[in-house]
Amino acid sequence: MNDELTPSERAALRARIVGGAHDIKPVGAHRNARIAGSLAAILVVAIAGGVAATTTLSAPEIATTPSPSPTATAMPVPEPTTTPTPSATPAPEPGVPVVAFDGDCSQMLTDAEVSNLLGSEASMMANQRLSTDSVASLALLGAMSCSWISDSADLTVIVAASTAVDPDLVASTSSVTCSSGQGCTMGRIEGDIWVGAQDTTYAENVETGFTAEEVSAAAARFDRVIALVSSKPHVAPVPTIGSVRPGSWVLSDCAALQGRLEAVTGVPLTTKPFNGNSLISNRLVDRVLVSSARVTTCAYRDADDSRGAITVTLMPGVSTPSPTVPGTFETTVDGATHAWGQVFYDHTYFMNLVAAVGDDRLALDRMTTAPAVTDAERLAAAVIVFVQGR
Repeated sequence: MNDELTPSERAALRARIVGGAHDIKPVGAHRNARIAGSLAAILVVAIAGGVAATTTLSAPEIATTPSPSPTATAMPVPEPTTTPTPSATPAPEPGVPVVAFDGDCSQMLTDAEVSNLLGSEASMMANQRLSTDSVASLALLGAMSCSWISDSADLTVIVAASTAVDPDLVASTSSVTCSSGQGCTMGRIEGDIWVGAQDTTYAENVETGFTAEEVSAAAARFDRVIALVSSKPHVAPVPTIGSVRPGSWVLSDCAALQGRLEAVTGVPLTTKPFNGNSLISNRLVDRVLVSSARVTTCAYRDADDSRGAITVTLMPGVSTPSPTVPGTFETTVDGATHAWGQVFYDHTYFMNLVAAVGDDRLALDRMTTAPAVTDAERLAAAVIVFVQGR
């Protein structure tokens, strides 16, 4: 502060500095108006102190008995210094999962990249089945699943938060495994994500199975897939599976549920899964759901060995079915908040049905040999009553 300024000049300068402090704009994600306010307060205090000191020195001397007085020196007002604060990723809202790659398969891998990996032209494969539309459940793990199809093979890649994948699954997929009819599978943790891959490459000789060379080739292919996916910029996934599990539906007694379903169908059932119609299979995405999202399933078939079958799956996470699932329609199930169906006819009547209550999701596959038998909604209602303990 200049000691030669008059009181009015000091007041004008003080007002200008304070006004300028209020006009300071924050430049970081967390540097808001508090910085400007704090800076103004610091300047006001510093100026006020300087004005008080210089005013005392400049005031006319009061006629009193002279006495020695200390000499005050006005301290210079230091220039304020600020340290830029790096912008941080906003914390997710409670209960809202953050999915890797924003849930966008094209950010994970492009069609061209998959074509190069598989050695033939590939394109993304949309989910065709309502009951296997597991986007909402995977999201609770910060996860997503994407599939591509080519002339030579299919490829499915799953990315999840590394902290959300069951350690046993991580260990079991750490090296490549190949089996007839299922293709090959491998997965690995890379930084904050787990990347798993499965393809439908088959052994040249199906009867003898995969040779050591074929397994080695599959391992090299998956190494390239995992390295490419993990090297790409991705959203750090935030799983929320722990916040939705208490009190959620679980199928813990398939034998007890069987009696409820037989009361609806009027046909004896057996708990032997019908071949190919159980959601819980050796598909990698199903293994992730079962081990890490604790999805549970009961599967039945008609006891007389006819083609009748029922598969019931309970999973957390509810969302409107993906628009890519064809033939989906809204329906009504007693006890459910929302319900959707999808029907197929191929010498049998086959209905996929999804019913939702709160954060719980029931997926039901119903196959019969009589198209007139449309009991899927009643079966779903019986399951809801069962899991709710009524």
